[in-house]
Amino acid sequence: MNRDGLNYEIKLIHKASEIDLEGKFTKYLVLTDRNVYREQKDFVEEIVKKYDAYLYVIDAGEEAKSLGVLENLLEYAADKLDRHSLIINVGGGVVSDIGGFAASILFRGIKHVNVATSLLAMTDAAIGSKTGIDFCDKKNILGTFYDPYKVFIAIDALKTLPKDEYISGFAEIIKHALIYDNGLYDLIKNDAAIEEVLEKSIETKIHFVCEDKNEKGARMALNFGHTFGHVIEAASHYTFSHGYSVAIGMKIALELGKVLNITDEETYTRSFELIHKYYPLEEINYEIKSLKSDKKMMGDEINFVFLKNRTAIIKTMDERKVVELYNEHIKNKKL
Repeated sequence: MNRDGLNYEIKLIHKASEIDLEGKFTKYLVLTDRNVYREQKDFVEEIVKKYDAYLYVIDAGEEAKSLGVLENLLEYAADKLDRHSLIINVGGGVVSDIGGFAASILFRGIKHVNVATSLLAMTDAAIGSKTGIDFCDKKNILGTFYDPYKVFIAIDALKTLPKDEYISGFAEIIKHALIYDNGLYDLIKNDAAIEEVLEKSIETKIHFVCEDKNEKGARMALNFGHTFGHVIEAASHYTFSHGYSVAIGMKIALELGKVLNITDEETYTRSFELIHKYYPLEEINYEIKSLKSDKKMMGDEINFVFLKNRTAIIKTMDERKVVELYNEHIKNKKL
């Protein structure tokens, strides 16, 4: 699976033995988290054994994307590795984010591989070259754009993925179906096989990454649902999953689009129908006073993603106006 403009291969695999790391690397480090190591221990250990790699295990969850965890990882890696080494990130978005960031700054940049084991990583975090950690209560505020050497989609890992994590990851797939009309919507609606859905979802992510690698224009469409989603995720102290928060954020963006006469009725209806297939109606009663922690802020303005005619459009909005519209039209509404 590849696309002109993408500098690395993306490959769907079923077994660790299918991971093929061409190139002459002096040393290897496998990075994973405790949950992945517990549920996928044989898979992880096979990679460690195959490449005679060091193993470094971090705590699971968003809290692990911290400066302290990064510092400990870098201290370990700096002692064990050299500038010709490879970091192999085995896990979900947290692992690929922090592992990729560590690789991008260690020895002024060494290579890394993402082996995605969660649905969220498979469709989003492992692809697109974004790395980062959270800092000062702001999500992904420290980071880099840094290409992985290769990406492997470990499809069989989904068999042991808890249902709530699976549903959480599906929010990114739904987002892809709503922002880019390439047949993914119909596949999801008709309960197509997950491999077929994944391939089409990954194709969507690749499309936007190739259009706009450093997120200066078209790639901003991938932030649909994320502006409010990130605020809600942080407000819950990450008790709400990323995917669940993004699903709420997509509902809010659709509602705002309708209030502003941007989102047409047909797009609004079909979009809510797909979101509700996985995320049922609930009261949107979250207290939101500001969006200023969002990385898309430019002074007092924010690039906000709406839907119109089955595609994403990006409009520059006054941040205070967006929050005001939320409080006036959406808060305490059942969506």
